[in-house]
Amino acid sequence: MKLSLLLLTCLVSLPAFAEEKPKDTAVARQQITAVVDDFREAIIQKDRKKFLGLFLREDATWQSVDGEELLKRRLQKNPKATRLKLDARQNPTTFIDEIVADPERSEEKFTHVRIDTDGTIASVSFEFTFHLGERVINRGQESWHLVNTGTGWKIASVIWSNN
Repeated sequence: MKLSLLLLTCLVSLPAFAEEKPKDTAVARQQITAVVDDFREAIIQKDRKKFLGLFLREDATWQSVDGEELLKRRLQKNPKATRLKLDARQNPTTFIDEIVADPERSEEKFTHVRIDTDGTIASVSFEFTFHLGERVINRGQESWHLVNTGTGWKIASVIWSNN
C-alpha cells in the first residue's frame, strides 16, 4: 500500500518536472517594439505604404469604444447615442488616408507600453494621446493583437477607447 501511494505521488508530480522552461522572448519583444515605433512614425510621416504594411490584412479589426465622459456628452446631444459605433468602412486604410489628406501634422504618442508574447502571437497595450497639430484630440487605452508570420510581426486587430 505504501509503495502504491509513493508511485502514485511520483506519477502525479511528474508533469511538474517535465515543464519546459519559459521561452526567451527578448528578440520577439524587440521586433514588436519596432512595429509600435513604425506605426507611430508612419503616422508622423504620413506614409500610407509603411502604415498598411504593418497589418495582417487591410480590413483588420479597427474598433473604438467611447469612454464614460464622452458617452455622457454624446447622450446630452443625442439620447439615442451608443458607446459603440460599428462601421465596416472604418479600418486602417481609411484611418491613414484621412491622416495623409489632412495638411495638419498628426502624431500618436504611447506611454506605459506592455507586450505579452510567446514568440508566435502577441498582445500590446498602452495608453495613448492622439495629436492633431498642437491639440490633443483623443486619449485612452489601446490594444493590439499581433501574429508572427515567419517574415515579421503583423497587426491583426486594433481596439481603443475614446476619452
